[in-house]
Amino acid sequence: MPEVQSCAGCGGSGGTEKTEATVELDEEGSMVPKLNTFWSPCSRCHGSGTVIVG
Repeated sequence: MPEVQSCAGCGGSGGTEKTEATVELDEEGSMVPKLNTFWSPCSRCHGSGTVIVG
């Protein structure tokens, strides 16, 4: 019989916070490092935090 369980891939959180490092130009044309943080849904449960087993 199918059973709903916490996703082992994300530990039930639904995804992970990721950080991407980029370099942008300021008004003077100098390179400035920038960190962008975003939420990425789990590839196993697609963000639900649960999976159906069985």
